Amino acid sequence: MANACIMVDNQADGGRVVASSQALAMPASNLLNPHPSERWRALAPSAWAVLRKTALAPADTVMLCGLTCGPNATIRLRLSSSDSLGVAADVLDTGVISSGDAHFDIAYGSFVWRLPAPAAWQFTRVDIDDPDADFVEAGCIADGLAESFDYNFVRGGERQWVDRSRVSSTSSGMTLTWDDVSFRRLNLSFDFISLQQKNGLIERLDRVKGRRRNVLFIVDPDSDNLPRDSVYGLVTDLTPVSFGPVNDIFGKQFRIDERI
Repeated sequence: MANACIMVDNQADGGRVVASSQALAMPASNLLNPHPSERWRALAPSAWAVLRKTALAPADTVMLCGLTCGPNATIRLRLSSSDSLGVAADVLDTGVISSGDAHFDIAYGSFVWRLPAPAAWQFTRVDIDDPDADFVEAGCIADGLAESFDYNFVRGGERQWVDRSRVSSTSSGMTLTWDDVSFRRLNLSFDFISLQQKNGLIERLDRVKGRRRNVLFIVDPDSDNLPRDSVYGLVTDLTPVSFGPVNDIFGKQFRIDERI
């Protein structure tokens, strides 16, 4: 298991998205919305979208969530430094990927790809093919550098599903339920954070993102199912940085709720 990592800065912010087609009320620009449920919808079962970032910048992680694909769906990621349609793929071409691959899981409606080393690109293209559907949908795109923690989280961390459904008992003893969505929550403690990451990664996370901007947290970058082990959402509690047992070592606790 590799040390957890976190993407603080989403280079998609401020960018522009074009797509092969889009529904009038569900445009491709919804991919830049912080809520995965606010989706882009194409008008065909095979579609593509290209994110143009504001500048050619080094990155190593791409995530597309809020997908509503069926079991026979495939996805392809291409990264280009200068081709505005992303076809050149001079930085990366993953080829066609089916659900069940370590990077793509329709059960979580998510695709996550990490490069072995940072590279610079400006155009991020995703091709989605869902032959059993009438259209393609996707929620949010994130693109940027994910920094690994120098020391991993300690034992005792928690991950859970939170069900927003309402459950109420009646006077007759019946139980009534009102279905709602579920989301994932992470509670993790880092007891050993270096001085460099305390002044860099952690300070920027608290100062710039706070409780109001999404981050991408990957529990295990070596996972055999990255969508399962990645949470795109909000740091819901701004916990203090604690001073550790020795100089230049600090502690931090994270609670991250998946954005819906």
